[in-house]
Amino acid sequence: MVRRVLLACVLGLAARLVIAVQIDSLLLPDEPLQRAGLPALRLAEAVAVAPLASLRPANVGAVDQLDGIAAWNRSGAVPERNGFARPLPLPKSVRFTADLLKSQPGRLAGGALLVPPSGGLVWGAEVRVEDSHRLRLHLSKVDLPKGARLWVYGEGTEEVSVAAEDVTFQGELWTPSVAGPAIRLEVGLPEEGIDGSRFVIDQVLESFELKADGSPRLAGESKEDLSCLQDAACFDNSALPIMDLYKRAVARLEFVNGGQGFLCSGGLLNDADTSTVIPYLLTANHCLSTQATASTLEAFFDYIDDGCHGAAPSLGSVPRTNGATLLATGEGSDFTLVRLSSLPAGRGLLGSTSETIANGTELKRLSHPQGMPMAYSLTTVTGSGPHCDLRPRPNYLYSSHTFGGIFGGSSGSPVVRASDGKVVGQLLGECGTASSSGCDAVTSVLDGALSQTWPSISSFLTSPPPPPPPPVVCTPTSTALCLNGDRFKVEATFNTGTQHGRARVVKLTDETGYLWFFSNTNVEVVVKVLNACTLNQRFWVFAAGLTNVQVTLTVTDTSNGTVKTYDNPQGAAFQPILDSSAFATCP
Repeated sequence: MVRRVLLACVLGLAARLVIAVQIDSLLLPDEPLQRAGLPALRLAEAVAVAPLASLRPANVGAVDQLDGIAAWNRSGAVPERNGFARPLPLPKSVRFTADLLKSQPGRLAGGALLVPPSGGLVWGAEVRVEDSHRLRLHLSKVDLPKGARLWVYGEGTEEVSVAAEDVTFQGELWTPSVAGPAIRLEVGLPEEGIDGSRFVIDQVLESFELKADGSPRLAGESKEDLSCLQDAACFDNSALPIMDLYKRAVARLEFVNGGQGFLCSGGLLNDADTSTVIPYLLTANHCLSTQATASTLEAFFDYIDDGCHGAAPSLGSVPRTNGATLLATGEGSDFTLVRLSSLPAGRGLLGSTSETIANGTELKRLSHPQGMPMAYSLTTVTGSGPHCDLRPRPNYLYSSHTFGGIFGGSSGSPVVRASDGKVVGQLLGECGTASSSGCDAVTSVLDGALSQTWPSISSFLTSPPPPPPPPVVCTPTSTALCLNGDRFKVEATFNTGTQHGRARVVKLTDETGYLWFFSNTNVEVVVKVLNACTLNQRFWVFAAGLTNVQVTLTVTDTSNGTVKTYDNPQGAAFQPILDSSAFATCP
């Protein structure tokens, strides 16, 4: 389908001319836009390393967490919750040095280590959670070089690969998910930048399928049907001319916030720039509103029954993306626009309109209620009448149920105008006095109105992407030392066992400063950040200490969020830091 942008003149109620923007949909070819990466070496499987941790089933070791999911979902809170993180009994710290490049196959930090003929290093390990549905691992203190890659796989054929930078935010990341009861992580490092690379594996998140009442469905429990839901696989282009494309645009979203796993829906949007294909995805602000959460995003496409009332595919078998960049978000019309880190082949990109939607307009929706395979529903806009607290018209579209239903997990799903299939909003939820939601015709369905969102996202959809924002600079405080043109922020914490806190800082030159803990006359650590881009395309971090207390020194490149962390243990003399490969982004 050819893309076009049409500027339509519409006569408003106040007899004035309003210009509405129309963007058509686009179906992409089935050929991948990007070549698939190399498969995992599956070291943990081949070497049969012992798991870093083995946790008991959730219904034995985390009953309160299971009850928390059920209580949250039954209360009607949004977004729908479907998982939780559990700490590993002993977090595993993994640190790499250049000397390992001379090693034979062996072990490191409880995992398997290999120096492959192709170069670099590969490390793999396993974590188990018995009777689990799906698992993700949390890594903290992440310091991996550009080009580092992660693979995760389980006991079956499911395997996912991502660039570490696509899912890392401020030194933390959640891996992609795989079916349990085992999750195996493999980390591949390029030879350049290995020295000092590190991370800590400290949590595992288990996600669940949900029962009709929103409580987790445990191993062995049967599935239930939500009677009003309509299987999207039963409807084709005779129900909506772009139905086949629409199905290829809608994604089941999973993400992590505050150690809890959540479900939503979202849809890909087309833009007016015919020279590029950018994976813009629209969802709700109450689903995703920060970059930290967007970095954890998993978007599963083509999660739809294999025929009308047929079998559902496994999540591990459908196309997915991991990680996203937050572009725009707002509470006023409950919207979020992100750019996915990649785009699977054969996607549909939905058209959209900035028009105000009239009373009586028929709306159609595809979504993933409670994370189930794609469902289809219809509503009709009600342009007048009472509205719910803090959700006024025209910021929101109010519509009444006509066919099908929605439940938690449908949040953020794009709703389209039946007449032309253009997106006009995204789902907030429902309001009304009905005793049950989702299927109840007396409740109102609320969508954030795209006509109100438009000013916040038009720069992305109707013109070439804006240039990246100017670098964020460090703001000096009593505990934040800003060096090298205020680009690098230096902070530290200390702990003596009886006293702990944040270090106070004093700047000496643009490149150098010192830290004190107990008295401003007692210098504890001296640090400098040097621009060595003319030597090795790096910024260097040097530090020296006059202390033997526990110190964690953190240096942040505020231009891109890269974080380097250096630790000195309690009781040990502070060892000099001579990191000549600390930061790789040179002007």
